[in-house]
Amino acid sequence: MRDDFCPWNTRRYRLLADGGGAACAPTTAPADLRLTVAELGAAFLGGTTLATLAAAGRVEETRPGALARASAAFRGEREPWYPGGWAFPLY
Repeated sequence: MRDDFCPWNTRRYRLLADGGGAACAPTTAPADLRLTVAELGAAFLGGTTLATLAAAGRVEETRPGALARASAAFRGEREPWYPGGWAFPLY
C-alpha cells in the first residue's frame, strides 16, 4: 500500500479474515494487490469495490484470484446511502 500523505504508512500488510474476525499486520511477503490508501479507503467505506477500482486501473492484482477475494471481503451487507433533502443538505 502506498500513502503519499503519510509515507511512513507505505508498506505491505497482510490481512487475514474469517467469520470470527480479522487481523492486519505488516509483512515482508510479496504483495497480492497493489493500491494506495485512497483505494483502500474507498473500498472500506463501501462506495465502490476493489474490482471496480482495478477495472479503472487503480488497483493492480499481482497474484491471480486475490482481487476477487479481497473485493468480496470488503463488501458490506448494505450499500452506503445518502438521503439528501432538507435534513441532510447537499453541498
